[in-house]
Amino acid sequence: MENLSQNQSKIFKGAGWILGTLLAIVTDLVVYSLSDSLPAAVSAALPVLFFAGFSLEKKFQAENKQNDTKKTKMMISSLLFGFIIFVAIYIVLHP
Repeated sequence: MENLSQNQSKIFKGAGWILGTLLAIVTDLVVYSLSDSLPAAVSAALPVLFFAGFSLEKKFQAENKQNDTKKTKMMISSLLFGFIIFVAIYIVLHP
């Protein structure tokens, strides 16, 4: 019987960065469609690329541990809440 700590992650290195890039592209398109401003869209997408890519890559490459679903749900809900607040503030302040 194999121990869980000896199992390797089945996700290849760089998958988190690829998913972060895809999320940044979606964020870029959403902000650009709302604002018609390329600098605003790029400045909104870059933090998403770096933070989402880094955190997803770290999560994927961590050894197989018991994942805490409460922390994962909290991270997803905080990212969603931040995006909703960003869009709401932009809509209110956009002329």
